This record gives sequence, structure tokens and C-alpha cells, in this order.
Amino acid sequence: MEFQDQQADTAGVGKILIPSMIKEGYTKETAVGTTAASSTMGMLIPPSIPMVVYGSVTSVSVGQMFMGGVIPGLLMGVAMMALVGFVSRRQNYPRHTRVSVKEIGRQFLKCVPPLLTPVIILGGIIGGFVTPTEAAIIACLYALILAMFVYRTIKLKDLPDILFDTIKLSSLTLFALATASALGRLFSYYRVPDMIAGFFESTFSSVGLFLLAVILLFLFVGMFLDAIPAMILFVPIVLPASQALGVDPVHFGIVIVMCLAVGMITPPYGLCMLLASSIAKLSVSRSIVALLPYVAVIIVTIIIVAFVPNLALWLQDF
Repeated sequence: MEFQDQQADTAGVGKILIPSMIKEGYTKETAVGTTAASSTMGMLIPPSIPMVVYGSVTSVSVGQMFMGGVIPGLLMGVAMMALVGFVSRRQNYPRHTRVSVKEIGRQFLKCVPPLLTPVIILGGIIGGFVTPTEAAIIACLYALILAMFVYRTIKLKDLPDILFDTIKLSSLTLFALATASALGRLFSYYRVPDMIAGFFESTFSSVGLFLLAVILLFLFVGMFLDAIPAMILFVPIVLPASQALGVDPVHFGIVIVMCLAVGMITPPYGLCMLLASSIAKLSVSRSIVALLPYVAVIIVTIIIVAFVPNLALWLQDF
């Protein structure tokens, strides 16, 4: 199975940022919390593999899902930035000299080549030129060419260590995915999806109550299952009820994706939490406590998006 967006964010970016933050004087808890929680936005800011899966399960346009995730993803990011600002003031973390506008412009120009990577992915998928998997391969090759021949930060002799490091981090991901898939099969065997479907069809007549129930369901499911098996198992169960109540399928999908993103930083599954704590060499129990404020902020954001559908649908009009 592919190494998903948010896991790659935690493993790849975290390997650089977490040690750097600790070296700068930030606590391990802050480094782990900020890195793991922010990586959940990878499920909302396109390109997103869970959105592709939702689109295939429900026959909703993947391009529409990508557009729908932009504003909720930015809202989630702003909410977490506000939390980080509050924590930084409370902890009196180090401050550096403000960077000039001229320097920002100069650094931006230097960053243009790597910033083209998401443009290649999004342009290829939304334009219908490549599949999501093909876009990932092209982006990976493009990044490797930049690193080896433009910036020259990677040499041929570095590739074995890079591959080994990637395999080591991926093994944790694949082990968690395997156990999550086994749990999904167990749910199917005991007909748990059928029981949930009957409950949703017979209980809710109000859109608001239905959305709150869906949020609780997918927050719970996300604690035990990876986003992809969770969607395959449970989205077809709740989709008929959402259609009967007139909930827009794109809005519905964005809410579900946001809920499952929380599962990446909550135990017992909490794959992004496990990756970040492993990089920082911080115990899982301390990592859980560090992530609680971020979980609360994300859940508040989910409720806002659920009850303000235009946040997910506004860009569809353009």
C-alpha cells in the first residue's frame, strides 16, 4: 500500500524539523505535537490519497474533492497556528530577528523549483493527464533530479542510506496498516457495518444530528483503522442516509476525511504520533498528552466545517 500523505509528512519532514526544533530550545513535546498534528492536513490539502479513495467509493469527482479540501485544510492550519502561538508565548520559546520582505522574496525564488512538485501532481490529476499513482512517481523522480543535479544535496552514495531509512519508517506504517486491515475483517465477520447501517437509517431525521453522529462514528473508527479501510468499510454504510437527508457528497466526504485524519494522532492506531515520537525519542504516553490540545482544536474545526457547508463547497463555483 502506498505511503500516505500525512505519514510521509511526519516521517520525511519530521526527520528534519523535530531534531531542529529540539536543538533550538523547543521541548520534545512541542516538537512532536506540532509536527504530528500539522501532518494531518495532508489528508485535506490536495493531492490526498484518502480523497481519491472516497471518490472511487462514492463516484464523486476527485477534482471536486481536492477543491473542497482547500479551505477546510487552511482553516485547520490557521487554528493550529493560533494554538502554537499561544503555547510559544506561554513557554517563552526563542525568537529570531524578523526576516525582511526582500529576503523572503529572494528565498521564495530559490524555492520555486521544489514548489513545482505539488503543481505537477495537482495539474496532472485535475487535468486528467495522469492517475494519482503516476503523479506520485513523476513527482518522486522530479524531486530526486532536483536533489541530485540542481541542489546537489544528495549524492549517489547517499541513496542506500536514504532507501534504508525509508524502509525502516515504512515498516512501522505497514505493520500498523496490516493490523488495522485485520481489525476491519473482524468487523465485517461480526456484521458490525450492518448494525451501524440499521442504526443510522432508523434513528436520524435531522441533518445536524446525523452529521454529529457521523463525526463521532468516524472519530471512533479512525482510532482503530487506517483511513482507506475505514472508508471502504463504513462510507457505503452511511452514504445512503446522507443522500436521503440531502447532504452534499463533497461536503460529506470532507467531514469524513477530517475525522479520519484525527485518528492518525490518537491512540491506539495513531501512526503519525508513533512516527513523530520515534523520531524525537519521546515516550508514547508523553506524546499523547502533547497532542491533546491539537486534537481538541481539530475537532472544533471539524464541527465548524460540518455546520458551514460553504467552507467545503465555495470553491466549486469557480
